[in-house]
Amino acid sequence: MTKLTPKSAKKFILDNTALMAPPHVPEVLLHLADEAHNLWLRTEEELAEIGLPPPF
Repeated sequence: MTKLTPKSAKKFILDNTALMAPPHVPEVLLHLADEAHNLWLRTEEELAEIGLPPPF
């Protein structure tokens, strides 16, 4: 089981998102998931590792 730390949380976000401008605000750059399904599957896998069900 992997404990979530500020460092591992940052790595997870950077590994699973891309720096992009959201629709209608091109001047703002955010770390966004470009493939939500892959991110969801990854989250489900990590929850399963610690024995928790998916949130929805």
